[in-house]
Amino acid sequence: MKLTIEKARFKEVFLNKIAEALQKGLSKNFKEVNVSIVDCPNLKDWGCPAEGMSGNQKITDVGGEPYMHDKKYIGAEFDFKEVGKQIGSEQSYAFGAGSGAMSCLDSHCGELIINDNFITQESKSIIAMVGKNKECISKEYTASKHGGLGNVFYTDGKKGKVIKIHIKGRSGEQGSLTQAIRSSLIENLQIKEKSEHVGLAGVFRVLKGKIKSHVQPDYADIKHEYYDPKQMKCVKDFLQFYQPVGSELQCYSVLWTGDPTGGDLNLRDSGEHTHFHSYKNRQEAGHYHCDVTPEEIEYECYFNTANEIYRVNNIYKELLSK
Repeated sequence: MKLTIEKARFKEVFLNKIAEALQKGLSKNFKEVNVSIVDCPNLKDWGCPAEGMSGNQKITDVGGEPYMHDKKYIGAEFDFKEVGKQIGSEQSYAFGAGSGAMSCLDSHCGELIINDNFITQESKSIIAMVGKNKECISKEYTASKHGGLGNVFYTDGKKGKVIKIHIKGRSGEQGSLTQAIRSSLIENLQIKEKSEHVGLAGVFRVLKGKIKSHVQPDYADIKHEYYDPKQMKCVKDFLQFYQPVGSELQCYSVLWTGDPTGGDLNLRDSGEHTHFHSYKNRQEAGHYHCDVTPEEIEYECYFNTANEIYRVNNIYKELLSK
């Protein structure tokens, strides 16, 4: 597929300012919160193919729901290694969340956990799929393609200063850690202008407690119409949900507080995308939604900022122009 790429810059905010905003905001939703600036631990100890997440930090927002669910576009795929070349990140560590490329999955669907080092040619990516009995199946995935949507963090993979977040117990209503992070930044960085938006990406673990997740089933197994092409979005449930899932899960997250262009990029509505897999080799993987055990939940997280966002193949702009 021919790539069309737009670029915007996030506001550069010192890590200590972000840490202060997170400490203040997350403390309203979780019982015990400790946010600090630390040297990034060696991520290889967490099974990642790079030591760190610093240097030349960028995120992408690729495609969108029409590529996944409009019958005109189903089967669309993107090579995230080629995207890296196009945005000046050919030699990078890339991690994030996307749909599986059907051509690499014998025409099946799945949730892709992207975890690739293009410098060393080492892949630790995982694909989650729905089995014949609606069980979750996870396995290694070595291709550099994802399906019609995805969000990837590109970095030099070097060790550097990062934000560490350690959380125990939830007291508030927001069950999604990533949404709690977004709201904490929006509120406490007092983001009021499009030029003030920030982006983050990181790796975190669910040490204790359990979560809700989903995996997209194969299209043949969805027996009802669920997508409205006029609204360009899904209007009915069609996903295979799982809960409780975990603990001992490793999550890869890309998030932003808003569109630094004010809306021209048509970014993913949720403002975040997080996929996970079990780090104990269980058949648990997919798209992270929220915790379902507020008393037990415990997270350990490492996040870094993104300086730029690249919008790849803005399908919404294309459809709205027709």
